Amino acid sequence: MDYQPNNPQGGPGNGYNPYNPYNPYGTPLQPVPMKPKGDGMATASMILGIITLASMLILQFTIPFLLGGVGIILAILSRGSAKRLAGKAKAGLICCIVGLSLDIVLCVSAVCLVFALPHLSPELQEEVNKSCEEQYGVSYDEMMEEFYEMFGVE
Repeated sequence: MDYQPNNPQGGPGNGYNPYNPYNPYGTPLQPVPMKPKGDGMATASMILGIITLASMLILQFTIPFLLGGVGIILAILSRGSAKRLAGKAKAGLICCIVGLSLDIVLCVSAVCLVFALPHLSPELQEEVNKSCEEQYGVSYDEMMEEFYEMFGVE
């Protein structure tokens, strides 16, 4: 190889030397950071956690169950063989767990409200009976009687 004396990098023609840690323009080369193996799953878990919490604000009941469960699984799988979860995976796990627990509390309270409805407000009970009769052809009271007979509750 022919090294030229005018070359500031001291390499072969056109200023290129493969053994020099500097590129031809004289600035040091930066190493490319490697992404951890489960980074994509951790990011997906975080996004699903945020969507789970956002869907709670618009009172969707099925979306938090589905996306929250998938987000928890992705957060756990993103760990791989590492000893700790990445920050994104922790954030996704926390958001998914909070969203799922809020959704469960909301569903349980809705069911309790339905069963306690006759005792809370008789006027509202009449409205529910009327709307159920228009919608399904059977009143709410008749549906509850059938439900109680089916399960042997008196």
